[in-house]
Amino acid sequence: MCEQKRQYLLAGAFVTAAVVLFLLFAAARPAHADSAYGYILQDSSWTYLTSDDIADMPLQVICYAKNEIYARNGRRFVSRELQNYFDQQYWYSGIYAPEQFSDSMLNVYETANVSLLSNREAALGNYALDSGYYDYSVIYRYIDSHNYDYYYYDSYYVDPDSYILYDSDRRYITDYEMSQLSLQELNYAKNEIYARRGRLFQSQELSNYFSQKNWYWGYISPEQFSPGLLNAYESANAAALEKAEFARQSGGYILDQSGYSYAGVGAYTGNYVYTPSTSDYIIWDSNIRYLTDAEVSALSLQQLNYARNEIYARRGYIFQSQELRDYFGSKYWYYGTIPASQFSAAVFNSYEQANIELLKKYEYAINPNGYQLY
Repeated sequence: MCEQKRQYLLAGAFVTAAVVLFLLFAAARPAHADSAYGYILQDSSWTYLTSDDIADMPLQVICYAKNEIYARNGRRFVSRELQNYFDQQYWYSGIYAPEQFSDSMLNVYETANVSLLSNREAALGNYALDSGYYDYSVIYRYIDSHNYDYYYYDSYYVDPDSYILYDSDRRYITDYEMSQLSLQELNYAKNEIYARRGRLFQSQELSNYFSQKNWYWGYISPEQFSPGLLNAYESANAAALEKAEFARQSGGYILDQSGYSYAGVGAYTGNYVYTPSTSDYIIWDSNIRYLTDAEVSALSLQQLNYARNEIYARRGYIFQSQELRDYFGSKYWYYGTIPASQFSAAVFNSYEQANIELLKKYEYAINPNGYQLY
């Protein structure tokens, strides 16, 4: 049995308790008045909206919700107002220039929902983008007041705001970002890196804090934990955070002091804007054109399977295979929002439908059983 799968099975016993603890403590997490992350309409890509669903939306929210559908499909924007907004969103990966984008990329749900939102926006007078001063406070308030419970859809879903630095395992944290953290947050962000890798803590303060997180499955004792479990980003970031912590105060943050609180610990999801690259994908444009036999026949068995599932991943499919969870979970652009039980082939556009069939044909031609996932 591979090590990842073994760890996954060991971790499974902790999931239910972790989710319960998260829900109990979620209300205590500090909110950021000037930021909001997530979707305006979480399910606009896979369900039909109704007039009642958008009846209470202010004009600006209507406009943004319509463009959110394009943004979910990787579109970039001419409007600086929209581009700045979507660049803040953890789920956004703008890879297609406006001239590359076509409404043919939308699925049947998205096409209908864009029409509904456009008609509603026109009825309200159309929102004027980039017209002098603008801010996002109306959008933030709407998202905050319509807080979708992702745990309803998938108990494995991880809210990026449940981390201090949610991507400290995938990139190097900057000096500026560390300068924005409090002493306590520097210490917690450092230990967050160890917690991701399953480390248990002797500190009651840290144990209680990480037990609130549904992503934390602690099973490695401090004595058994090895720095070799960290990747290059994690090793460098842990060292940098510790250096910043001890530079801020001699001896660093003192754990387990009487009266400690988590009230001042925040999330810094939006401090880093990810610039996507075509190299982040096996086939970066499989949703905007038809693939050819020549290019597909050159792929290995595993690549064929991954390229096919990449199309599902773009559409927010929540994978049940641990191998695919691990692989797509490492991609900035992937955020699973639709569980298998609610996923429909109707979410695919015509390019995606044809490409799935082509990739599947070649995969099963190599092996009648297809690629075997762990």
